[in-house]
Amino acid sequence: MLSMAKGIKVGSEVRVLRGKFSTQKGVVQASEGVGRARKWIVKLNGGVLERFSARTLELEQRHLITPPSTSIRAVSQEEEDSCSSNTSSDESSTSDNDEMREVDEDGASRRASDVSERRTNWDNRDTAAESNGDDDRVVLDGVEWRKMGDVTVELNGPAYQRKAALYHPLHERSTELDFWKMMMPADLMRNIIEATNLHTEMAQKPLDYEQLQHFFGILLAMTLASGGERRDMWKTESNGPFPAPALGRYMACHDFERILRNLKLCVYTDEELADDPWLPIRSAVDSFNRNRRGGISPGVTLCADESMGSWRGLAAKVDDAVVGLPHVTKIARKPEGVGTEYRTLSCGETKIMLQLEIQEGKVPMQGKEYAKDYGSGTSSLLRLTRYWSGSDRTVVADSAFASLKTAEALHKHRGLRFIGLVKTAHKRFPKAWLQKYPYTNRGDHCVLQANIDGRQYMAVGWNDKKLKMFISSTSRTTEALCPAYKKRFRQSTPEDRTSAPCVVFYKEVKRPAVVEAYFDNANAIDVHNHLRQGGLELERHWKTQTWWHRNFATIFGMCESDAYLAFRYFHPLAPILSHREFTERLSLQLLTYKSSFHDTGPSARLRKHMPVAPTEQPLQTVVAKIMSSHTLKTNMRECPVFQYKRQRLEQDEEGTSHNGRVPSVQRKCSVCCERKTAYYCDECTQLHEEIVPICNPGSTKPGFTSCLAFHIDQVAIAL
Repeated sequence: MLSMAKGIKVGSEVRVLRGKFSTQKGVVQASEGVGRARKWIVKLNGGVLERFSARTLELEQRHLITPPSTSIRAVSQEEEDSCSSNTSSDESSTSDNDEMREVDEDGASRRASDVSERRTNWDNRDTAAESNGDDDRVVLDGVEWRKMGDVTVELNGPAYQRKAALYHPLHERSTELDFWKMMMPADLMRNIIEATNLHTEMAQKPLDYEQLQHFFGILLAMTLASGGERRDMWKTESNGPFPAPALGRYMACHDFERILRNLKLCVYTDEELADDPWLPIRSAVDSFNRNRRGGISPGVTLCADESMGSWRGLAAKVDDAVVGLPHVTKIARKPEGVGTEYRTLSCGETKIMLQLEIQEGKVPMQGKEYAKDYGSGTSSLLRLTRYWSGSDRTVVADSAFASLKTAEALHKHRGLRFIGLVKTAHKRFPKAWLQKYPYTNRGDHCVLQANIDGRQYMAVGWNDKKLKMFISSTSRTTEALCPAYKKRFRQSTPEDRTSAPCVVFYKEVKRPAVVEAYFDNANAIDVHNHLRQGGLELERHWKTQTWWHRNFATIFGMCESDAYLAFRYFHPLAPILSHREFTERLSLQLLTYKSSFHDTGPSARLRKHMPVAPTEQPLQTVVAKIMSSHTLKTNMRECPVFQYKRQRLEQDEEGTSHNGRVPSVQRKCSVCCERKTAYYCDECTQLHEEIVPICNPGSTKPGFTSCLAFHIDQVAIAL
């Protein structure tokens, strides 16, 4: 906006851009102040005299007639008095203003001086480029870019079109706890139980799956507390208006502290830790990535960005032994800018986190796959997207990843499309050409197109408040259906600048479709980070000096945020809940959790009777094997377990009769716990020595997974 005020002098005709006097024209009478504090005194067409900053004015034209040579302070005071008294002097000032509208013959040329200067610079653009006399062509390191009109069809053909979906079965009675089980890796919980129980302090009372869920419930309950120390969560008497948490009903305080002291995420030796200092947390990251790969199918777009795990503790080595966080990253622009940096990938449609990669430091990251050939940003993106190769999805990333090299590498190695915001990585990208192009209005854009190995790429410059440049291998450049909305504030009554309330309004700025596609998906990870760090804030409530506990709190928060996002997006009958309300419900369900054979955690009896499926087999293969043995039977009277219980009811220890009372042949379904059924799973009934009733598949509502399919999938996940 400062460029619009360039050339304003006393006697110039200007137009007001914002505020109460927006779009009104006037003549500059005088100026006061210097530099950024300069104010222009403008007499509007109605005779009103106002002060304006240079940012609120746009130059119209200069005049031959100059205002009288009076002092700035005298002119300002006289005109303000005349405006406030509302006398006939307004009419005389209006006539004076009309006389000053005489324009000299060269006014039109001087009015366009700024545009002409930009056009001159554009004609003399980058000397390193080979123009060959063609103004609409630029060659950079062998890549030829040509200025094109709007791309009206999808670049490189129609893109991947499919909505996000869960591989886990969705039942009509699915609760917050069910979505938590989907997002919390089951193998991570098994590793926690195994590694934690190795400590001698856990020998007398080892940790089991049910206690681990109660432990997680207390961690979530800590984030809901208003403050205080951790032991205050077990108080039974309230000191204020809120009731006491009294968590002793679910787990004793000393049991919680005992688990917290001995909590480990995996089993490892000192030699293995010396070779890999990130080993205490690496298994949790790998479990998280495997869970997302097999649990969710993302939508059309994938978003790449950074996430931070806060850490303010030690970060050093003593005698080659790690005594703190192996590598600390500091990013000043982040809300929590000190700690562990994760390069992350999320679904642009659901905002669910899909992949994590720890940034271990400059030297270790140089040894990663693709790092030698493509550098840091591009190689990270190639590693994060490995599981979606060939899907023709679109990857959206900011300037930390975006470059022409990234777009080429994603197509070559992954078969993916790309849209990125280019800032510093502009090799072979026509950045200078786009910067010198003479944009006329805010919202204008320019398109250059290049063909590299038969693949089309376009460079787009969009003239927002600041010029933004994009590299893309997909989408169009026709005007988007939804413009960019810029939130602005103004006072409802400019006369009273102290107590008048502000009015919120939105300014519309046109943009091409490729820019719309970028900004609609680029904030996915930012939204997720806000839910975890600004909403849950587990990293602040869980005070610890153990660095892998803090990193686990980060991953734990990601799982809880993903459960909330999945519950809100995928459950069609879910109530509208805020993140805090979801956390409250989930915390209570975890605290009151009771183990059953439908748990996704370790089940000793289930593993005792059934073979364990190899970990390399996909879930669909395990499900197909289980379906052959887990069948429904209808005649519950012939079930041996039913007959045994019937005999026990017909005759007690003394041989007396129970008046012919027999067990019912219909039981509530063990999955939905809603409908009564006479069907039961024969395999599970024999394994658990207890009737496992399952609803008839024909009674399932359209659009939902049947109780039998849900039961089979849960057994497969438990294996």
